[in-house]
Amino acid sequence: MPSRNPQLAELLSTSSHCVAQLTEALTAFSLELMASDDPAVRIASRRMVARIAAIRSAFDRQLEAEAACQAIGAAGPVDHPPG
Repeated sequence: MPSRNPQLAELLSTSSHCVAQLTEALTAFSLELMASDDPAVRIASRRMVARIAAIRSAFDRQLEAEAACQAIGAAGPVDHPPG
């Protein structure tokens, strides 16, 4: 594995961790806004929670794809018999 691959994997991991923390913070903030007395704020916060859930779902799929790529990279090139 070239020396850049571990660095790229670390960068992806760090970026993924930051995005996860951001979605958690936004979700917590939106849930706090749901306690508002203002109906418009409650509606907006419910919409935000739904949007964050969609973002998180797409992010989870991306993480699965990254993990698969890292597993392939760790396994090294596939040897094919001479044909």
